[in-house]
Amino acid sequence: MKLRSLILLVLVLAAVGGVGWYATKSFFLTEYREVRTETAKFESKAKSFSAGAKGSRATKIGLRDAAATMLASAPVVVEHRLRGMLSELAERHGLAEIVVSHSRPKPAGNPADDRGSKVSRAFRRLLGRQTDFAVIQGRLQGIGTLEQIIETLADLRAQPWIHRVEGFTISPKGRDRTSFELKADYATIFAPDLVDSDREPPGIAHINESDLLALRAIAARSPFRFAEPMVPEVVVAPEPVRVVVEPAPPYDKWRVTGVLETLDVGTVEVMLARIDTGETKTLRIGQGILGATLTNAAGERAWFERDGLSVVVRAGETLDQAKPAESVHSQESASG
Repeated sequence: MKLRSLILLVLVLAAVGGVGWYATKSFFLTEYREVRTETAKFESKAKSFSAGAKGSRATKIGLRDAAATMLASAPVVVEHRLRGMLSELAERHGLAEIVVSHSRPKPAGNPADDRGSKVSRAFRRLLGRQTDFAVIQGRLQGIGTLEQIIETLADLRAQPWIHRVEGFTISPKGRDRTSFELKADYATIFAPDLVDSDREPPGIAHINESDLLALRAIAARSPFRFAEPMVPEVVVAPEPVRVVVEPAPPYDKWRVTGVLETLDVGTVEVMLARIDTGETKTLRIGQGILGATLTNAAGERAWFERDGLSVVVRAGETLDQAKPAESVHSQESASG
């Protein structure tokens, strides 16, 4: 009887021990291994973040230095300073018929968001929704001697706020080829989060002498000159006079997009855009387009003198929708 009880007790203890080991393995050891695995992953990530954090000071300094080359934190201020500073730059080298155009800020995509990137799709989507900075592209053009063109181009390349000169063309004007037209495409970075609203803009830097010497060396080869062949003089009987009807200027292609009044400076500018090509122009009082001269601007209106007649164009209208200034004044007086 005692032996049977002893055997039964041993069997009971063995069963309890087996159940206990199974429970320990299922509820403790398995979870313990998972916790250890996750802990190892987090420790590895923490080391990576710690290593990356060591470069944060250098990153902050780099961002601060980059912000020092940006023009402003508001798009309208950036555009105003671009037009003013680029016009001043071209004027100090004696260029004529200066035109400064620019686009609206365009967000720059992150290269890691490209489909060919090895970054995970979810992370690429996250990067795609994030905009670090935008780019404003534009063009400076004007007419002058080859030396003036070379100096202007070298000066443009020296400006820290022109972050990239994307291309340029120099074209001879006239048969004597002593006058040239410069068209220089540029890009500047716009990152409002990095620039304080009350910070003064960077000034106009001096020309980089090495750039100027390199460009002068190219110009010294006289790439635009060529020997004209001798053509025997031929006497031709005069042709009857033909009446040539000049086509009307494409007023319907140019739209007034806005009027910018700078009260502290006392200037007013009218912005126009060509609807078929996207070209933009900014006019000040006294400047003109297609034979129409800007005489005044206020609010949403711009006054032009065209063919000896004063006309008014509202923002959003094309130049061919201009109305005589007297009729507009009469209508407003009658409604008042």
